[in-house]
Amino acid sequence: MKKPNPVDVIGGIATAVVTGIVAASLADHDVSSLILLSVICSMLSTGMTLTERVAKAATTEVYRCSAQGCSVEIRATRNHSPERLAVLRGMATDHTRHGSAAA
Repeated sequence: MKKPNPVDVIGGIATAVVTGIVAASLADHDVSSLILLSVICSMLSTGMTLTERVAKAATTEVYRCSAQGCSVEIRATRNHSPERLAVLRGMATDHTRHGSAAA
């Protein structure tokens, strides 16, 4: 199992706190237990999905071709080796290596 990064931890804590506050407020208003359970599950699922996407965006490099009209881009997570990232960067930025792919 991978070690959680700070975005995962902060997002998880924020999701749990907000969900707890909303659940307590709904319970004070005598909302039925099934609705309360549905709201809690929905909020936890949404919060963790958002946290996962933010964490992934924070660890992704995007390399684009600088040639006019070329739409080639490569997305790579930063958990690759520096050598592999250099190869991917070279593939994206060297238009002669993919010029026919964008046509």
